[in-house]
Amino acid sequence: MILTLFHGNTQSAIDEMVNARQLLEKFRSTGDSHYLGDGFYFYNDPIQAEVWAKMKVNRNPKYFGENWAVMKCDIKVEEDRFLDLDNREEQDFFFSEMIRLYEQLETRNLELMEYNDAYLCNHIASITEVQLISKTFPYLDREEAFPSKFSNDKVPPYSITRHFRTEKQYVVRHSNLISSYVIIKSGKSRIRKRGVAR
Repeated sequence: MILTLFHGNTQSAIDEMVNARQLLEKFRSTGDSHYLGDGFYFYNDPIQAEVWAKMKVNRNPKYFGENWAVMKCDIKVEEDRFLDLDNREEQDFFFSEMIRLYEQLETRNLELMEYNDAYLCNHIASITEVQLISKTFPYLDREEAFPSKFSNDKVPPYSITRHFRTEKQYVVRHSNLISSYVIIKSGKSRIRKRGVAR
């Protein structure tokens, strides 16, 4: 299968990857704060990639004053190497693997001091050879008129909205999945409210 996905970053990072025609290891996201594990993060929506790129250069002092850019890539991946955690069957596998690891700890009288999704995604990728993982995440918008409630409960108070912003993220674990690199937009961002692209 072939997916067209979008990556937002600083202009300099995008230029380097487009010129090299590969995802460079120095731009790989790693660590506990990346919910889908280690790799290169993409969106299926070019506007969301633009929003992210602009936030990066506006909110992270390390990148203040830098230009931003969005890159479009075609990703070719076998269906059995793609874990889409928006699908019920693949969610079942994710949670069964979580339970299996917990049970292994119990049988060895080990205590889980801390859990994070990044670790589990990395583990699943290592035992299944998954190369692409995706999931839709909700996030709070600073400009919301009503507070969000991440629940399906159909009970008062009705002043709480069940609608909230989401973003579907994809993590590409290997550069060899990419067949094309094209810059589709770039610019210099200004401070603006979250979720609105200029």
